[in-house]
Amino acid sequence: MKTTTPSKDKLHKIIAWALMVGLLFLRLPFLGVIAFFAIPIWLEPVYQIGTYLLTACLIWWERDRLADFNIDKLALIIIILAKPIQSLVSIPLGLTESPLAFPNLPSFAFWIISLGLFLALWLSHAALPKLSRVSFKWFVVGTLVGFIMLLVLAYPMSFEFDKSQLFNRTKILTLFSQAPLSFFYQLGYAAVSEEPLFRAFLWGYLHKAGWKTVWIWLFQAGLFMLSHIYGIIRAPFYFWLLTPVFALIAGGLVWRTKTISSSLAAHATTNALGSVIYFTVASLRM
Repeated sequence: MKTTTPSKDKLHKIIAWALMVGLLFLRLPFLGVIAFFAIPIWLEPVYQIGTYLLTACLIWWERDRLADFNIDKLALIIIILAKPIQSLVSIPLGLTESPLAFPNLPSFAFWIISLGLFLALWLSHAALPKLSRVSFKWFVVGTLVGFIMLLVLAYPMSFEFDKSQLFNRTKILTLFSQAPLSFFYQLGYAAVSEEPLFRAFLWGYLHKAGWKTVWIWLFQAGLFMLSHIYGIIRAPFYFWLLTPVFALIAGGLVWRTKTISSSLAAHATTNALGSVIYFTVASLRM
């Protein structure tokens, strides 16, 4: 077992929290505040690439104790692979205009960071968590929980849309057919950008600071909701209903499963299927 001196341990904490502050800055005052007023074309690439880079740095920094941050081997694999996959599936999803779609230049940042993290972990010979069947079970559970949550919230969330926003039947069927690709896209786009921050590192550091789990669960949900402040006017049902409910459910999953593999799956499911389910219910309601 490795031992550290108090000075090294203090330095480790300082650097870890510096990386955490960077992640929180990118998510809250940077993305949250700017997107509240407008969404310039450079905003998403800067946020996505910056967040992925800092997340990779934190993973490497805490590589010998990732289990303390609810990161098992499956979650680690997802974090390494999902962003490059996101850039690839953007093409069949028709998102080629996005700067982060492959082969647009910013998308290569995902590949570089992903490869860099993989090589850094491999060369460090870190004692990484082992891949287990339980992780896959929790991933499936997270997927099912996310889907059930969408069904439960489908009717109230359908009021987010009016007739001018509804799609025709052909468009809705197309969106449903794209759901598998959308799942993998959202696994990188949303889940890997947010789950390591809110339900892994923030959760883990607060636990190490002596917080009770119930307060961590509530705090991460509140902070997650605040990070989506840009939706408070343009998408009030999304902000006041879906966001806090999802944050509490995702936090509950991690609390129970001890891995963000479950919340990664729930997050991807929610984002991939949410709009099309709500559109469908809104169409039936009207």
